[in-house]
Amino acid sequence: MNYFKKKFIILLYHKIGNYPENAKFPGLYVTEENFDRQIKYLKNKGYTFLTLSRMKQIYDEYYRNNTGKDNNLNKKNKNDKFVSITFDDGSRSIYLKGLKIIKDNNVNATVFMVSDLIGDINTWDIKNGENKDEMLNIEELQEMIKSGIEIGAHTKTHPHLTIIPEKIAYEEISASKKILEEKLNIDINFFAYPYGDYNENVKNLVEKAGFQGACITKTGIVKNNADFFELRRVAIRHNTDFFKFKRKIFKVKYLK
Repeated sequence: MNYFKKKFIILLYHKIGNYPENAKFPGLYVTEENFDRQIKYLKNKGYTFLTLSRMKQIYDEYYRNNTGKDNNLNKKNKNDKFVSITFDDGSRSIYLKGLKIIKDNNVNATVFMVSDLIGDINTWDIKNGENKDEMLNIEELQEMIKSGIEIGAHTKTHPHLTIIPEKIAYEEISASKKILEEKLNIDINFFAYPYGDYNENVKNLVEKAGFQGACITKTGIVKNNADFFELRRVAIRHNTDFFKFKRKIFKVKYLK
């Protein structure tokens, strides 16, 4: 099989559960039932679930090392369908309502955590009129790591990185990595831009901070010659019913 046919899809989620009636941003929620059905659909379609770090390893094997070989993986996944589940922000709902689904389906995910708000609340959303939401605490993050979930960084406080001074932006980016690594005793390899707000300068700051890559909110797949500091994703929202979900996966996987 030609290795240039390999493609990788990254899904973007935020919160698991029903959205409150007065939620300002209901699109950030996906019900437990929908989340479980979406995972089962992908499994039934032969997708292999990867953390972002594992995805990069396989991507490099296929595209950058120019071999197109991963013998153990190919035996398990003849169609070469790869998907990474990602969660932005670090809502506690991922642990309370999503972790069991992830474990029951024997898959993994990557959670981008706002490092200064561990065990706190979504202060940036509250300023924008959203309801209070609890953030993951240290014990929950540690349990999720033991379950095969990767943790990524999402800045210290969730600012718009392109409109704050460069020195402060770099502190938000680099310190979030350091804080999470020290508190969780793990390597933090990936970053997600808050609000999907980035430019070339911000990308350079993320690379300078020592990350292997970063996710954006624009729609697309991870294809050959992808910019790993501008990884496109497919956003899944509360109104992404099963038909829309299948259509999104069908359409995006054929992008060139």
